[in-house]
Amino acid sequence: MSALSAIKSIWKMINFIREIFLNLIFLIIIILIFSSIALIKEAQKQEIVPQYGSLVLDIEGIIVDNTLYSDEIYALQNKIYGKKVNTSRENSLFELTQKIAQATTDPKITSIVLKLDNFTGADISSLQYIGKYLTKFSEANKPIYAFGSNFNQSQYYLASYANKIYLAPLGSVNVYGLSANNLYYKTLLDNLKINTHVFRVGTYKSAIEPFIRNDMSEEAKSNTTRWLTLMWNNYLNDISTQRKKADTQLVPAPNIMLTALKETNGNMAQYAISNGLVDAIASNYQYELDFNNQHEVSIYDYQLKSKNEKSNSDSKGKKPLIAVVFVNGTITNGENSSNIAGSQDIVEQLRKIRKNLNKHNIQAIVLRVNSPGGSVDASEAIRSELEALRDYQIPIVVSMGGMAASGGYWISTASDYIVASPNTITGSIGIFGIIPTFENSLSHIGVYSDGITTSPLANNTSTQNLPKEMSQLIQMNIDNGYQTFISLVADARNMTTEQVDKIGQGQVWLGSEASKIGLVDKLGDIDDAIETAATLANVTDYEIDWQKPKGNWFNAFYSDMIAMLPKSTAEIFFEQLPAAKQLKEHVSLWNKFQDPQNRYIYCLNCADVR
Repeated sequence: MSALSAIKSIWKMINFIREIFLNLIFLIIIILIFSSIALIKEAQKQEIVPQYGSLVLDIEGIIVDNTLYSDEIYALQNKIYGKKVNTSRENSLFELTQKIAQATTDPKITSIVLKLDNFTGADISSLQYIGKYLTKFSEANKPIYAFGSNFNQSQYYLASYANKIYLAPLGSVNVYGLSANNLYYKTLLDNLKINTHVFRVGTYKSAIEPFIRNDMSEEAKSNTTRWLTLMWNNYLNDISTQRKKADTQLVPAPNIMLTALKETNGNMAQYAISNGLVDAIASNYQYELDFNNQHEVSIYDYQLKSKNEKSNSDSKGKKPLIAVVFVNGTITNGENSSNIAGSQDIVEQLRKIRKNLNKHNIQAIVLRVNSPGGSVDASEAIRSELEALRDYQIPIVVSMGGMAASGGYWISTASDYIVASPNTITGSIGIFGIIPTFENSLSHIGVYSDGITTSPLANNTSTQNLPKEMSQLIQMNIDNGYQTFISLVADARNMTTEQVDKIGQGQVWLGSEASKIGLVDKLGDIDDAIETAATLANVTDYEIDWQKPKGNWFNAFYSDMIAMLPKSTAEIFFEQLPAAKQLKEHVSLWNKFQDPQNRYIYCLNCADVR
């Protein structure tokens, strides 16, 4: 056999092995696809759960305005791994309140039980909104009970609406106050020899402080102290009202609390009942004995009747519609994803509404904003599309959720009316730009960048220091962006630019403050916003079209599947670090900050209140 023949034989063998390998991979993929489809179909088969007795709010994870994730994915997780607690689960605020509202008039539901041990939290505006529906349930002469092994501040806020609160014998009520902390990286960036070029307008625009300081500036501290104290007082007032006890009794000063705790020998449960935080100390078994004959149905198993009726799409054209559109998360160019408001998807959604106003008989729009802001370019794309809708004489009402700051307020200027919660974090009217360059980092390891440009403005690379001409250009662009921002606010709120500048400069305001200084029209929730939209549209008999946020199905499915997988020891350890979430958010900012002109209207300090 010649050498050429041997090579040909070897090559044929390699091709044969390659084809077998590729076919095996293809076969495995096909099997996985069909297996996943089968599992999803199996998960979609609703088990017949009796819809009577006590409705149990056994919420897992967090509450958000709306979620891209489907319940079928979580059901699939349970099929694969067995039912287990999922503290990363996202729950739709409005689906939750719709279920409570339905239970209020449902004669088969006799009470509500709050089991919140796996509920990780929500912003105070969302908690107040849920509390509103719990109050209506209670006013229908239906009792509410709460049981917990421990209560964090979000859990206890909801528990305060209960007629009776049970606490485990070794439990505690951890209601101590609010904090707004940040991580600061100046020394780290200096050690890494990274040059951080910052351009900003606004005395209080503290979003970029983590990158240029090692601590919070006095201006930022003063601003944050004001609105955080007000938010905490609102929290105390609410739980005091529900518990019918003085807030100083429920949450005394630390020295008084420690003295009282010392008298109970450090028994947190006994301290809680002595101070009126809870009504009874009981083990899970003792609690079950009290409710021995009560059938319970989980909030996840309780079905909305509307799901069994015709969808809105079938009834479009019969009644006027008020469309509710969501802007939830950091505003960026591109698609929606978890905690990301993608301008591409939102603009497409608004444009579709505009082109089908008559076909679907849409009479008004409520824009639900829950965002710390983001890119100027992305925010302007949304605002511009809202302006286009207003040309059709369609009323647009903004409903501000837990946060509608910076870019969230930018898009709100294209509305006829703004409704905010008393605890909405808003304002932060300011703008900044940030560009890191790595020339010193590279030179430290012996790497240099050099070349020829026809203009200093063309020499814009992360491997070299910014030319002074480019720095001047960017700063002028930032200044212009700020003037545009305050002009938009001035036109929308019937103010002068000087008046807006006085309450601007990056200052953060709570909704209750914003209503006094003219940044919002009314204090209320989304129900009030919808009623206002109906009034402006002069309609009475209407339906609400809850627009499902459009998202990338593959990205959502991939994220959910990854969340289902068992976590490594390193991941578990990292998640337990107190600042892990904040660190992850800060790192992800570099990826989110992709504005073509490096201009950002973002309130980083607003987003981390605990």
